[in-house]
Amino acid sequence: MQFIVNRNLAKNIVATITYYDVLDYPLTSFEVWKHLIDSQASQKAKRYRLSDVDICLQEVALKKYISEKNGFYFLCGREKLIKKRKEREIISLQKIKKLQRIVSILRFSPFVRMICVTGRLAYKNCEENSDLDVLVVYKSGHIWTGRFFITVLSHVIGVRRYGDKTSDRVCLNYHITTESLSVPTRDLFAAHEYSFIFPLYDNNNFFEKFCEENMWIQNYKPQYSCEYKKHVLTVGDYFFGMILRSLFEIIFADKGMENRLRDFQGKKIANNLNTSLEGAMILYNDRHLVFLPRPHGPEVFEEYKKRLDALEIDL
Repeated sequence: MQFIVNRNLAKNIVATITYYDVLDYPLTSFEVWKHLIDSQASQKAKRYRLSDVDICLQEVALKKYISEKNGFYFLCGREKLIKKRKEREIISLQKIKKLQRIVSILRFSPFVRMICVTGRLAYKNCEENSDLDVLVVYKSGHIWTGRFFITVLSHVIGVRRYGDKTSDRVCLNYHITTESLSVPTRDLFAAHEYSFIFPLYDNNNFFEKFCEENMWIQNYKPQYSCEYKKHVLTVGDYFFGMILRSLFEIIFADKGMENRLRDFQGKKIANNLNTSLEGAMILYNDRHLVFLPRPHGPEVFEEYKKRLDALEIDL
């Protein structure tokens, strides 16, 4: 065993690069620092300086497990991931621009307050046939009405994902409200997902509140912070759009409609075969509407542990 200045940091670095190896995503030194995983998932996880990570990445003992090329770090023998990441980044940027145009229409849907990019698209790791994952936030008390109308609108303009229509289609699988911004799924994969999320439409700085409500991410990623700067692609409101949406909201604000749409959609969800799939993550209530029939988190975590064990880390 070779001497290492910070053994715990070294283990976390290898764990981080291994986790993102499962996602076919090599990291720069800055990204290793920013997305550093606390392998113990501790509530008192230590935060490190970027310089600490830079120094540790140069440790001779780590060369047994990780390699570097063109500024990217990856597990030994996985150099091909650099080309894959660059190709997927180009694809993802094109998809984000498409989604931005779609969101500029969907923002008019009643009770919508924020639409965020999530999933592989958020960290720019999409393939050509990937869909467009989003998280939608609605005015509290109107989640069922809001979901109904945004689903109808996305279908009418031909961008809703359903059946075998997936490529460049919007996947409306995660809905929350302005009073329930803390996401209900809390594990390493969720921490990864929501540390990359960014808004394409934000009605009233709800994204900053979202970040504050999800500081639990620091238990898995100690460097996570809620320092928010408006994303360059985030679309705002304008006078006509605000008037149009406000008009719709006055028309459809009736609580009776919310209750009827809750009953209608709730029955459809309960009777959907995907709802009863083993391991499915399905929530449907007045605060969260989450539809993940085959969540990726458990599968990714199992593969991560498998690869980590295979490394037989001796640091």
